[in-house]
Amino acid sequence: MNRRFHRHLLEIAAVLLLTAAVGACALIDEKTKDCPEEMSLTCALSLVNNKQQELDDNLGTLHDRPLRAALEDYLSDVFVNTAHDVDMLFYDQRSRGKMTFRQTEIMDAEQKVFSIRVKASDYRVAGVSNLSAVPTVSLQNEEDGYALSLVQKLSSEPVPSHPSAFFAARQRILVRDREDQRFDVSFYMANAAAALALNRDSCDVRSIRVLYSGLADSFRILDSSYSFDQHALLQADVIDARPYVVDDEEADRFLYDIFWERWTKLPLLACGVGFPSPNVGTAVVGTYPIVWTIDLYVTLATGSVTRSLIYIAKPLQAGHLMIVKGWITAEGAFTPTPEHPPYVPPMPDDPDNPEQPVDSVVAGVSVMLNWNEAGQYNPEL
Repeated sequence: MNRRFHRHLLEIAAVLLLTAAVGACALIDEKTKDCPEEMSLTCALSLVNNKQQELDDNLGTLHDRPLRAALEDYLSDVFVNTAHDVDMLFYDQRSRGKMTFRQTEIMDAEQKVFSIRVKASDYRVAGVSNLSAVPTVSLQNEEDGYALSLVQKLSSEPVPSHPSAFFAARQRILVRDREDQRFDVSFYMANAAAALALNRDSCDVRSIRVLYSGLADSFRILDSSYSFDQHALLQADVIDARPYVVDDEEADRFLYDIFWERWTKLPLLACGVGFPSPNVGTAVVGTYPIVWTIDLYVTLATGSVTRSLIYIAKPLQAGHLMIVKGWITAEGAFTPTPEHPPYVPPMPDDPDNPEQPVDSVVAGVSVMLNWNEAGQYNPEL
């Protein structure tokens, strides 16, 4: 009887111990799920651009060298192969896209690995890089991943050209429980550059002003989509190529050139860096699409101002450079240089409104002479 009683007590104790052990294991597992896991992020820039090809195609001859050198110097902080700062925002998909934490690192490299401890979950990661170098663009709506955007700060004045490239990344990351993992995050350039090179042999130019319109005003990172609602104007910078002329180029200044024909004056150069254009045009000139436009204001030595509205048929893509070449006529109007030489700039049939589609990225040009009489633009002379 006593043996049976003791055996029964031992069985009860064993069951209780087993139950306690199972409960303790469950508690340990539950706590472990909340513990941060080790995760390595490899951040790398994706340096896909057409800069070298565009320079070779459009500024590849001997007496284009001053313009090319000036443009390369101007773009030295734009088409870069390193990133300084990296800002990564993590949005938990199980929390309806709300930001759960943020990680900021100094990169100063083309590629770098960071180790971060995070809770196991399903994340969408948005990253920005080099944004601190572009004060006119800000990151907005950080708490909501679906609305997170890079936004151009706008005012009544045209937006200044971006002084640097900036990059954006998006990535889905599924962090598993109790497992070290490594994820690669690629950053892509989010802005673009466009240059306007102008032969001025036909006239004496006092100054020019160049504005770009039809470019984006914001970029939603996780959607990878640009917005064009605000109709922003981008002010291009006029670049002085004279310091880049060297003595041995002077003797070759009058050589035949397949793009410029013959020229005796150093061409004018302007460049702007901003958000890209749409991929397709929303209007047409004849049968040519208009994707974005360039406003060119030319002030002649006489003080008269001519406005040329240049319709561009080719998209300005993020991470790319576009060079548009043309001539300034005696009246200060723009006429484009086609891609297939030889070429002599034609006189427009109607000087007040010449729409001349040509074999180039330019779909057409609308010219308004004596623009200063309209009272809408008074350049500082």
